[in-house]
Amino acid sequence: MPGVLTVREEGEARRHVFEQQAIVGRDADCDVSVASRSCSRRHAIVEKTAAGWFLRDLGSANGTFLGGARVTEAPLAPGAALRFGDVEALFDVEANETTSAERLISSLSIPPVRKARPVAVFVVTTVGVVLLAAATIWARYCDRAPAKAGARTTAPSVTGS
Repeated sequence: MPGVLTVREEGEARRHVFEQQAIVGRDADCDVSVASRSCSRRHAIVEKTAAGWFLRDLGSANGTFLGGARVTEAPLAPGAALRFGDVEALFDVEANETTSAERLISSLSIPPVRKARPVAVFVVTTVGVVLLAAATIWARYCDRAPAKAGARTTAPSVTGS
């Protein structure tokens, strides 16, 4: 039966289903990718052995916790509360057999957007303001530029009696 790891991070819960093992960490190559800086790049592994499911820390700096206690390796029971650094998770075993399509859909999770959006907005706004200022300066310069030597100017016509 496949293992299920439900990770709660940044106000949302993501469910990851895996058959034999899942590596948890900040690295994009991890099976369960998290964004928290409290997690190591390769933080921990949840794996199925002949004796059952086990949790093993991969030498993380901020520790792996099972039921509130720091562990380096421990057996997992369904419903176990885990924590990877500051990221909370819940381990479970999927009781019903799912089709391969259902497993594929549940394993496709979109990683959370990094906090780069405010930076991008700042950069785009700054570039826009600089371009607008440059266009304004250019327009004022063109209005004040002296007429070219060969250009004809017409005097205003005066009509009257």
